[in-house]
Amino acid sequence: MNLYHFSVLGRFFVVHEETGSSFEVDSSTYKKLEQGEVTSELREQLPTAPSLEWLLERLERKERPWSALCLNITHTCNMACKYCFASQGSYRGAESVMPVDVAKRAVERLMNTPSEWVDIDFFGGEPLLGWDTVRATLEHATELAKRLGKKVRFSLTTNGLLLDEAKMDVLDAYNVNLTLSLDGPPPVHDLFRVDRAGAPTFDKVIDRFKVVDQRRKGRNYYIRGTFTHQTLHFSEAVKFLVDAGFKTISMEPVTGQGQPWSLVEEDLPIIEEEYARLAEFYVERAKSGKRFYFYHFEMNPTNPPSVVRRFTGCGAGVEYVVVNPAGLMYPCHQFDNVSRYCMGDVNSELNMPHPDFLKAHAFNKPHCGSCWARALCGGGCHADGYFTTGDILGQNPISCEIVRLRLKYALAVNAALQSDNEQTERPRVC
Repeated sequence: MNLYHFSVLGRFFVVHEETGSSFEVDSSTYKKLEQGEVTSELREQLPTAPSLEWLLERLERKERPWSALCLNITHTCNMACKYCFASQGSYRGAESVMPVDVAKRAVERLMNTPSEWVDIDFFGGEPLLGWDTVRATLEHATELAKRLGKKVRFSLTTNGLLLDEAKMDVLDAYNVNLTLSLDGPPPVHDLFRVDRAGAPTFDKVIDRFKVVDQRRKGRNYYIRGTFTHQTLHFSEAVKFLVDAGFKTISMEPVTGQGQPWSLVEEDLPIIEEEYARLAEFYVERAKSGKRFYFYHFEMNPTNPPSVVRRFTGCGAGVEYVVVNPAGLMYPCHQFDNVSRYCMGDVNSELNMPHPDFLKAHAFNKPHCGSCWARALCGGGCHADGYFTTGDILGQNPISCEIVRLRLKYALAVNAALQSDNEQTERPRVC
C-alpha cells in the first residue's frame, strides 16, 4: 500500500497510488500521515488494489475495439501560429485537403467495428478549409450510424476565421462539439496566433466565438488556449475569457522544446502559482452562482474513469486512430506523417491495435513506477514522450510535473465545492 499526501488551498489530501482513489482528510489525520501513521478510519476507506496480472489482462489482452476516429481534414491552415506542433498545419509535408471519398471510407471502417458508440473528430490544420468534406462526412456518418444501429458523436477544432453563420447552422444541426482556439486577451493571443501574413487574429475571431456561446447557451463547445514560457500567467487569461462570457475553458501547456516559447524547469513554480490562483477564482465563481467549467478541474468521483483509462490515457493506436488527407492511418494526430508508426491506409488491411501502443501504459513506462499520479494521468502523452526522447515510453519531465500540479488543484477545488459545513471526521472521497 502506497499513499501520497499533500496539502493545497488549506486542505489535506491523500492519494492511494495503486488505484488513484483520493480522499480529503482532517488536519489530525494528515499530521499522522506525515509521521508515517495511517489511521484506522482512513485504512477502512482504502480500496483493494487489483493485481498486476488482472490489470495487464484488461490493458493488453482483453479486446479494446476501435471506437474513435480523428480525420485530419487538411494539411494546411489559414493561420501561422508560431508554436504550432503541426508545422503551421502541414505536418512536415505538402499542403493538402482530404478528398470526400477518403473521409467516407475511413468512416465506413470505423462503423464496421463492434463499438456501439463511435466518435469522429475533425482536425487539421484548419478543417474548415475542407468544409465540403466535413459537411459530406457529417451526412454520411449520420446515415450510416442510423442504418447500423450505432450512436455517433462529432467534434471539430477550429481557429474560427472561417466560422460563419451558414457553417454554424450545419454544425448545430449535427450537434458537433466545437473546440475554439483562443489564448486569452489580445496581447496574449496575438503574440503567437497570427494569420499567414503575420497579422493578429484576436479581433477576427472573438465575436464569432461569442456567437457560438450565445447559440449554444454555454454548452457543447470549449475555448482551448495555450500557455507558453512567454505567456505563463494563464490564470489571468482564463479570468479574461470568463469575463468575456465563455463558460467552458481549457488551458494547455505548449508542446516542444528548444524554442523561445518552450516551457523550462524554472517555469514550474510560476505554473503552480497560476494553478493556485485559478483554483481560488474557480471556487469563488462557483460559490457565487457564476460557475464556469475549467477542463482540467472537472472530476467526477461518482463516475470515475475505467481501469483501462486510468492507466492508458487516450487510447491512441488502440481505440483511437487518425487518418490524414492521403488516407494514411496513424495512432494519433501528433504522429501524422511519422512513417515508423504508419498503420496502413483506409483501403488496406489495418494494423490495429498497434502493438507498441497496446503496451504503452503506465506499467511499462519507467517514470510512472514511482509516481503517485500514475493511476490518475494514464502514464502521460505518448507523443510528448516520443518527441522529447524518441520513445513513446519516454518522459517529458516538465509535462509530468505540470500534470501532477494540476491534479492536486483539481482534487482541491472539487473538495472545496462540496459542503464546507461538512466536518471531515472521516476521510471523504474527492
